[in-house]
Amino acid sequence: MVNITGICNIVNNGESDAFLKALNFNAFFQMFPGQSTVKILQEQTNAFEFEKNLLIKCRDNRLTKVSMIIDEGEINIDGFTIPTVPYLIFEIAEGDVRSNIKFSNDSEIAWKIKSLHDIAVGLNQLHNVEISHQDLKPSNVLLYNESTVSKIGDLGRSLCSSLKAPHDDGFSFTGQINYSPPEFLYGYIQQDWNQRVRSTDMYLFGSLITYYFFGMNMTALLLKHLDSRFRWTVYKGNFSEVKDYLIDAYFKSIDEIRISLGNKEFSKDLIEIISYCCYPIPEERGHKKSIKEIGNQFNFRRAIAKLDLIRRRTELKIYKND
Repeated sequence: MVNITGICNIVNNGESDAFLKALNFNAFFQMFPGQSTVKILQEQTNAFEFEKNLLIKCRDNRLTKVSMIIDEGEINIDGFTIPTVPYLIFEIAEGDVRSNIKFSNDSEIAWKIKSLHDIAVGLNQLHNVEISHQDLKPSNVLLYNESTVSKIGDLGRSLCSSLKAPHDDGFSFTGQINYSPPEFLYGYIQQDWNQRVRSTDMYLFGSLITYYFFGMNMTALLLKHLDSRFRWTVYKGNFSEVKDYLIDAYFKSIDEIRISLGNKEFSKDLIEIISYCCYPIPEERGHKKSIKEIGNQFNFRRAIAKLDLIRRRTELKIYKND
């Protein structure tokens, strides 16, 4: 199968299936007619090499909650202008989380909490090897083992302190813009690179939780509740001038989520995680106790522990009801 940016095929080594992704230079030539061939080749090769190096770093460090690369190399494809193209082979996923999300009973709640726990572990694993994902969204949560295991996929827009990312201009959000933390939408950039990328991942994780239980990401909720005069789509002032309005929209969003969750046993704990992950002022994100711990403000350790507790309580409730 050939898509707009690459060749995607299921391959088999005689024992198991895997997913092959190869660069489709022809597609890029068609997407950017008139652009220098050398420039296109350089840009796409650099992007591919960056993602490959990140994936190798993850594999070498045995990150269990990140979609793993099995092999990489070059392959010859007949009929292509450049017949030899680089490829990556991944462990094959059963789909992404969007295909499995339902909003119903306690067994589904237990599945969601387990999935979110897996992703929090994955983000912590990435941060421990100096990688920040920056593009966490439902389509990048991949499912394995009959949907019992969730892993983070697609490191193509990630950032790493030890590897220069070709897509990093030093001030832009590198993920999909409609999931962006609000500070980027107003042109505000934290000067500390490490704080900027980690606070971004923390926001994206909290926003993922709102999707799992509310069907909408936090950025969309903020826009919904923000005074129309100060929405990032129209407002031309700076971030400091809009902070109070953003905080007001944030609290209204949290209230809407709280009402939606109702009086479920885990609601208070889940609201707490969303609240400290998605606070609209990036310097103040993180658990209040973690903020006081130097270097730990954006650590996912507390979220992981809390989600594990919620999961075990939910599973126990299901067991008692059987």
